[in-house]
Amino acid sequence: MDSSAFFGVVSTVDFALLGLWWVAVQARPDLRSRESRNGRMAYLVSLQFVVPGTAALLAQVSPQLGAVWRVSFVLAGLCGAVSIALLVPALISSGERSVPRFLRFGALPLYAVIAVIAVVPGILRPGPSSLGALQVEGLFFCVITFLSAQIAWAAAMSPVPEMKETAAV
Repeated sequence: MDSSAFFGVVSTVDFALLGLWWVAVQARPDLRSRESRNGRMAYLVSLQFVVPGTAALLAQVSPQLGAVWRVSFVLAGLCGAVSIALLVPALISSGERSVPRFLRFGALPLYAVIAVIAVVPGILRPGPSSLGALQVEGLFFCVITFLSAQIAWAAAMSPVPEMKETAAV
């Protein structure tokens, strides 16, 4: 498959999932509050779709020009790693236990590897039958998309915090 077409599909899937996440957020008032812990968590979850979707979109600009996809993937790797590092404590405080552990030891290093391969694409020595750096990055983006859906599920299924009742005056 042409890498431009592949990354077009990846960006479309990520932005479609982002739209579905926004629908889920509308159903949960606690996820819409900007000042609440859950509101910040909802924003960090949305970054799990925005970051790889935007990087995949940028990779389509000129796939043959390595600088374009490399810079976008480095930024995606760094932004993704930071957002995962911030999201893990938010998910833990919402009551989730297994997904944050998986993110800390799975997604966080994966985002770091995406950034490293983009900085040093020659780290992968392509042979006649092996994948090049851009193809390996594409595989990692597929895994990131899968993990992002799991993150959204964990956040959407987290218990709704009890709303504080205010006394009528």
